[in-house]
Amino acid sequence: MPQLIRRLTEIFTMNITMVMNVSIILFTIVESYVFPFAIIKWMVIVTQWGGLLPIIKGNLARHKPLRSLYKYNLRLITSRSLSKGNTYENVSHVSVVVESNSDIPSGGERMQLSYCGQDCNRIPTALQKMYGPKVKYLDLSYNSIETLKGLEQFNRLEELILDNNKLGDNVTFPHLPHLRTLSLNNNQITDLEVLINKVNEHFPSLSYLSLLSNKACPNQLSDLDKDESDYQRYRYFVIYKLPLLRFLDSRRVSASEQREAATRGEFMRVRRPPDEVVDDLNRSQLSQTQSRRPLPVDFAALGKHKGAYGKIHYKYTGKHSEGNRFIVNNDL
Repeated sequence: MPQLIRRLTEIFTMNITMVMNVSIILFTIVESYVFPFAIIKWMVIVTQWGGLLPIIKGNLARHKPLRSLYKYNLRLITSRSLSKGNTYENVSHVSVVVESNSDIPSGGERMQLSYCGQDCNRIPTALQKMYGPKVKYLDLSYNSIETLKGLEQFNRLEELILDNNKLGDNVTFPHLPHLRTLSLNNNQITDLEVLINKVNEHFPSLSYLSLLSNKACPNQLSDLDKDESDYQRYRYFVIYKLPLLRFLDSRRVSASEQREAATRGEFMRVRRPPDEVVDDLNRSQLSQTQSRRPLPVDFAALGKHKGAYGKIHYKYTGKHSEGNRFIVNNDL
């Protein structure tokens, strides 16, 4: 019994402020019920001296997430040794954004790295070593990237932007289990099925994919001979191969498209002849064109052509013509 009393006393002492505020609220309710105008007095007291309001504000401020944003630009200098002891230095610019938020799990930081418009053909090694394990958003747009060697260092990547580069059908992707967004607009990708198989194998969490302005994407932006039906068949096939996709190019994947893709998407693939067959056909057409002989040129008639302008009069001269009965013998 003494222990229970001691425990209750400790709880009461630790929460004395809350107990007093609850008591004031109960007393205010009772007094307002008996004397309706008494509520005005308690409103003035609470507003003037605080009471429950600071405690509510303090609790809200305690649970509010803390967010900070740092942005800085760096100069990346890469050097390459040339012949005769000369050294070539290239200066490029890197933009780094670090977002710190208490609501973000795994350390509370989200790093964004932008390396755009630097005319590079691969990912710089310095960026791989300095920021690879930390970056979740990587933008490599408007470069001349032909290979993604070193991308495996960015193992926490969630968004990858590779627009306006020179990536082709022979591109290889590393396994990135957390990648959700992949943008490959305006590259040199022609074989859709090969690309989708690589994406399905290496990016299991992908939900957004954009392939606009590639030959593999048959829309009117990249090929004027294509129409909306060609583009819709392309969507059905991609959605069939990537069932977790939620956005394709610039449109959300609808429920009707998912149902149609599950039914007919397998049969929407585009079959292309092998490159060897296309090369043989082009060579045969070229040889036929070269084997044809042009018409001979009459050099003696050059510059002697004369034109005439006037009305044309037609006259029947054949003996089987219907007009022969009106022609005299002298005209025959």
